[in-house]
Amino acid sequence: MADTGQRPKMRDNDVAFFLKVLPDTIKATLNVAQLGKVTRLYDDKKKAEVQPLALTSEGTKRAQLIGVHVGKTKRDFIEIGDVVVVLFMDRSIANFDGSNNSFKLSAKRLHDLNDSFIVEVY
Repeated sequence: MADTGQRPKMRDNDVAFFLKVLPDTIKATLNVAQLGKVTRLYDDKKKAEVQPLALTSEGTKRAQLIGVHVGKTKRDFIEIGDVVVVLFMDRSIANFDGSNNSFKLSAKRLHDLNDSFIVEVY
């Protein structure tokens, strides 16, 4: 925008909001995947507790992930202390029972930390 000495139009602020602020806010709140360390395995190795490795912007540890599903192909290899890739599902998996049966969504949440799967052991 050329410097005309006049104040920017309100529309310029709206455009900046939609092109910069809104996308950055969405990206900051969207959970996709994280690297973490396995801190506990449930007895059947179908679920685990994972400590995310990336620190917060303040330099503190993130909250531990509880009840993270472990993919069938990873159960034979996973051990406490392993580095893993945790993926966050698009929809709630609270009613998922591990079978190939369809299930009802229990919540409208999207990409939530509660809906996580270990998909790789590093």
